[in-house]
Amino acid sequence: MAFFTIACAFHDTERLLEKTLPLAIRSITRPTRHDFEVILVADRATDDAVARLLPRLEEFGVDELRFRRTDRNSFAGLPSNNFHGNNFTVTNPYLIVFTDDSFIWKTDENFDVLDATARLFEQNPEVTLLSKVDDHEEWDSPLIDVGPEIEPGVRSVNRVVDQFMAYETRRFEPVARRFGAWDRDVFTGKMGFEYHWEALASHVGRTGGRSIAWPGQWPLRVRHCDLRFNAGSMHGTQDEDIKLKCFERLLETEGLHKK
Repeated sequence: MAFFTIACAFHDTERLLEKTLPLAIRSITRPTRHDFEVILVADRATDDAVARLLPRLEEFGVDELRFRRTDRNSFAGLPSNNFHGNNFTVTNPYLIVFTDDSFIWKTDENFDVLDATARLFEQNPEVTLLSKVDDHEEWDSPLIDVGPEIEPGVRSVNRVVDQFMAYETRRFEPVARRFGAWDRDVFTGKMGFEYHWEALASHVGRTGGRSIAWPGQWPLRVRHCDLRFNAGSMHGTQDEDIKLKCFERLLETEGLHKK
């Protein structure tokens, strides 16, 4: 058996979190033969929001709540860089991360996501990262095949999206450190020079003979509970009411449609 750390990034969407988080944990961990821990990372959350979360951790299925203030020693660029940079851990061999506005739905209740993830890493030593988002066509950077399939139904692709990412931590960490992953001035949001954790992780995963796995045929649907301001924009509305409507539509269609 393997041990997984499963971490969810939370900011301030409490009404959405109470819907997305239990569903995501259930989809990822039930059933499984592996051990795991669930961590809720309250990055950029208010003191009041964190206080309200504390008595609900058991309800949500969370083992640990992490809260870090971001007024000092923050990573530049997208706010999500703080979540990734401050909470990446090599304590356990596998780390799965997702966001509080991720809709994660399993179409086969007997499919063991953790077992499939561990097997994929174990049988393909070049695979450093795994990612899956089914509405990737909405994003500003296209998903492109960069080689033959890693195995049937699993593509080798150019990038990751943090709606759902899995790391083989011991393969990722030393290379990411050389690339400056934990240097707080590496990332930038400056127009025309944007460089964020997703870009660095994608760089680690597609260089030096390493691969990023995209298991498109797994019975797992992952979609972003938000709409784009403009087609091809990297920015969503960040409106919780819109995100809730997206979630309800995704739930109604089992992850196929959010409009």
